[in-house]
Amino acid sequence: MDVKKIEETQITLTGRLRSWCRLLGKYGLSSLTATGVDFTTFHLALTALVTTAVQATVMGRCAGAVVSFWLQRRWVFQAAHATNWPVLAVRYGSGVLLGMGMNVAGVWLLHDLGEWGPWPARVTAASASWFLIFLFNHRVVFNPALNRRPFNYRT
Repeated sequence: MDVKKIEETQITLTGRLRSWCRLLGKYGLSSLTATGVDFTTFHLALTALVTTAVQATVMGRCAGAVVSFWLQRRWVFQAAHATNWPVLAVRYGSGVLLGMGMNVAGVWLLHDLGEWGPWPARVTAASASWFLIFLFNHRVVFNPALNRRPFNYRT
């Protein structure tokens, strides 16, 4: 390889790394916001509604999912103009169910079986599933190539 090709490759890799880090940072901020809504709902369900830790997890996860979808669609992945809405909704719903399943299973394992407190169990479960759901949302839900209607689609 000549020097010019090596420099071009390095520039391309640096640009991709910056783009990836920016995307991951925006996803992290949207996740923190949604997690705040999730955990607030979790706490209110535990204290005000006197639910179990697993029931409170489901309620919090649903509230956080609404906030998360809005932020990710508009700001993180910039898919506000995705034209294939039915497929986008099914994919996002699948990710929510996958994330909820991982969170509920984690709380059940750590709290119910491992006898951890509800908060340490919830935080650990949420942290463990965060990156996997990021990858799912990035590659499956908000992938621009997957959110366009086929060329010959008739409305």
